[in-house]
Amino acid sequence: MNINPRKFCVAPMMGFTTPYARKLYRILSKRAFLFTEMVPSKTMLYSKTRNLIIENNSENSVALQVGGAEPNELAECAKIAKNYNYNEINLNVGCPSKAVQKGGFGAYLMNEKVLVRNCLEAMVESADIEVSIKCRIGIGKEFNYDFFCDFIDEVIKSGISIVYVHARNAILTGLTTKNNRTVPPLNYDFVTRIKKEYPYVQFILNGGIDSIEKALPLSRIYDGIMIGRLIQNNPFFLSNVDHLFYKTTTETKFNEKIIIEYFQYINERLYKDSMFRLLSPLLNIFFGLPNNKKFKTEIQSVIKNRKIDEIKSLFLQFFDKKQVNFNF
Repeated sequence: MNINPRKFCVAPMMGFTTPYARKLYRILSKRAFLFTEMVPSKTMLYSKTRNLIIENNSENSVALQVGGAEPNELAECAKIAKNYNYNEINLNVGCPSKAVQKGGFGAYLMNEKVLVRNCLEAMVESADIEVSIKCRIGIGKEFNYDFFCDFIDEVIKSGISIVYVHARNAILTGLTTKNNRTVPPLNYDFVTRIKKEYPYVQFILNGGIDSIEKALPLSRIYDGIMIGRLIQNNPFFLSNVDHLFYKTTTETKFNEKIIIEYFQYINERLYKDSMFRLLSPLLNIFFGLPNNKKFKTEIQSVIKNRKIDEIKSLFLQFFDKKQVNFNF
C-alpha cells in the first residue's frame, strides 16, 4: 500500500535518539520514520567527535535534526546530511531550552520568520535532500492563530512541504524545557485549520500522544503523527507499528534474538562511546518500573565494570520473566 512514510514518526529527543537507540528502533520496526537528536550546526561542522552523534548505519528512513540560525552554516549541514545518507534534514524551531535560546535558535526563531525562511532556502538550495521544519504553534501563554498562520505562510515560501508541529505554545521564560512539553495546553485545532489553508503541505502532529489508542485515530486525521516519550520509556511499543500504521502483514514478535542482535551491535562500539549511552535505549524501561532498586543497583555496578556479557544476561533474564510489556 502507498502509505506516507511519515505516518508514524519517532520524535527527536536530546540524549535519547542516539545512533544506538535508532538501531534498536529499526530492529523493532522497519517502517517507522526516525529522527536523530537535535545537533547544533556548529557541532555538526566543527566537532571532532560529530560522527558519534550523526553516524547513520542504514537505519533509513531517518531525518537528521539540526539547530541553528546561520543560513550558510545550515547549508553546509544539509550537504553533510546528504553525504551521511539521511532522507531528510529538519530545522528545529521548537526547542524552548535556555541554552538553545542563548544560541539564538530553537523556538526563539518563531519570532524571526523571515530569517527562518532564509535558513530553509539556503538548505534547500545547497543539497538534493528533503528539508523540513519542526515548530510550535506559537510563543507565550496566549493562543494566536494569526501569528501561527503568518509564520507558516512565510516559511513555506522556502519551498519546503513538510512541517512537524508540536501543538503547544513555547513559553520561553518561567518554564523548564521538561515542563514546556506538558504545561502549555494542547491545541490540535490550529493544526487542523492550517492544513485546510495549505492542503499541499504535510503537517505531522506532535504533542500529547501518550498511547497507541490516541495515536491510531489521530494518524487517520492528520498526515502523520510523532511520538517521543512513549517510545523513550518503552521502545518495544514499536514492535507493532508496521502492522498497525503501515498495514504490513507481519508483526515483530519479541524474542531473545532482538536483544542478542542489539548487543552484537553495541559490542563493536564499546570503546568508542560511554557504556551508558550504548545501553540508554534499554535502561529507561527498567529504571521506570516499580520495585526496581535491586535491578538498578546491580546493572549500574556491571556498567561501571564494563562487563557487557553480564549486562546482556541480566536483560535476558529480566525479559524472560515477562516483567515488561512488549506489545501494544
